[in-house]
Amino acid sequence: MARKRGKAKHKSRVRKTKKPSSKRAKAKRKPAKAGKPKAKKKRLRIISRPKVEEKISKPPHELVEEFYFPSPIHRGKYRVPTGIRFLIGYLSFLALLYIISFIYGVTFPTTILFGKMVTGTRALVINSVLLAIVFLMIYGFWKRKSYSFDLSIVFFSFTALNAFISLMLFDAAEHPTFRNLLLLSFISLVVMNIVIVWYILHEKKYFYVEQFKERPLHHRDKVFLYTIITFWAVALLIGGTLGVQFYKDTTRMIDQTVEELKGDYYKGQLLCEMKYGPEKDVCLLVIATAMSEYERPEAELIQICDSIESDFYQFTCKRSISK
Repeated sequence: MARKRGKAKHKSRVRKTKKPSSKRAKAKRKPAKAGKPKAKKKRLRIISRPKVEEKISKPPHELVEEFYFPSPIHRGKYRVPTGIRFLIGYLSFLALLYIISFIYGVTFPTTILFGKMVTGTRALVINSVLLAIVFLMIYGFWKRKSYSFDLSIVFFSFTALNAFISLMLFDAAEHPTFRNLLLLSFISLVVMNIVIVWYILHEKKYFYVEQFKERPLHHRDKVFLYTIITFWAVALLIGGTLGVQFYKDTTRMIDQTVEELKGDYYKGQLLCEMKYGPEKDVCLLVIATAMSEYERPEAELIQICDSIESDFYQFTCKRSISK
């Protein structure tokens, strides 16, 4: 009997120990079963939500900018985009060049309009108008004025057209090195102005929207900056090389002409007539400059300058005798 009781107690102990283990197992299984519906719900949400909606809910700024309501009133603080800041710096540099050329050319103002060199009062008026337009664009870009959008499009398009026509009507009488330098400057001006117009057209919202929110650097900002900077760097490098070569050639021809004339500038005109091309132009330039020191009649000096075929040397000749 005692053995049976011991066995019964042992069985009861075993049974008691099994029960909590089964409860624990069930308790462990329950959270897993409860977690399955949540996982299914998440999967269903992901499947039911199309990828297009995710793109539309967070669209890139370039797409948002295409849809806005133009407003003549601008409110709130704003940050000038990087590309517009670069344009302000570029226009400031142009304004500085215009001021220097304006001050330097007050006695003999000149400009190039559709392939023709314009001098005198007309050139002074054209340069003054261009300088005023540049200052208006700088102010409009910085203060987000709507008029600066149309004004900048017209200005850069006109300068590109002027450079293109000047390139087509280019005079072949120029010095070969100087000719290449002018061709490079005209081509650079056309390409860069086209890129600038493209960028301003894509930044129309900056000029017309009521509130312009701060935005990160766009892909088009990078393309615009890298294109302009790279093009300017290459153009300046090539232009500097051509400019140095042109300066060396011109000084060599001047020294050679002075040696040949030996101070007899009146008979030197016959010597100049025997030459041709850039050497003849430089010879006439030296004679006109030297004769202006002896206070010769201005009409005679102008006649010598007009016989120069190269526009650059002719312009230099007229400037030298006007002092």
